[in-house]
Amino acid sequence: MIRLALPSMLIMAAVCTAGVLFQDDFNDGDALGWHEASMVEFDVVDGMYRMYGGYEQNHGISFNGDLEGYMSVPDYSACCFLIPETGTFFGMMVRFRLDAGANIMLVLSLPYQALVLYRWNWSGITLLDQIPFEVLPGTGYRMRFESVGEIFRGKAWTGSEEPVDWMVSAADTLSSPGSLALFCAGLSDVSLCCLFDDVVVTGSVSALECASWGAVKARAGS
Repeated sequence: MIRLALPSMLIMAAVCTAGVLFQDDFNDGDALGWHEASMVEFDVVDGMYRMYGGYEQNHGISFNGDLEGYMSVPDYSACCFLIPETGTFFGMMVRFRLDAGANIMLVLSLPYQALVLYRWNWSGITLLDQIPFEVLPGTGYRMRFESVGEIFRGKAWTGSEEPVDWMVSAADTLSSPGSLALFCAGLSDVSLCCLFDDVVVTGSVSALECASWGAVKARAGS
């Protein structure tokens, strides 16, 4: 028989419940509620959110959250499907704020063929972590970006099976809940285009962490 002290049971319930905080599949044909914070073009095509254009302004940003465009909690896990078409970086930011001195981004890099974590301070970027990853234009990828305390971690994959392990991670003091932001960047004289879909933001607990609590239960019952 499994026996757990009440505090342990409450902690486990909180950890293993990762409810949906915010989601959008764009099947309604619009991007209502998204805040488009750059001067590129945005629209919804065949149920996918598209940012495109560039040249004078070489990045696209659109943010949203569960509380009128902002996130209600600082720790959360964001997942989306994306198809990079033209540009340099394609991905997401968590705890994003327009008025922040810097933001953390998880991107697929077409020129570097890598999954990369950057700290972006509007005038430049600082590499935090990276791992080789094949990036092909016109190919669909899924990406997860999570913030837990001072830890930011991410992964990307093709197909339906999400990898168990995180692929990149870094520590940073960016602590405001901010918003989830979708992001695409080109070069100074090159246009950009990326399609996004199936955006889901949940509590920040991964399946691996819940599995760890399962092991705690097993030990408690032994």
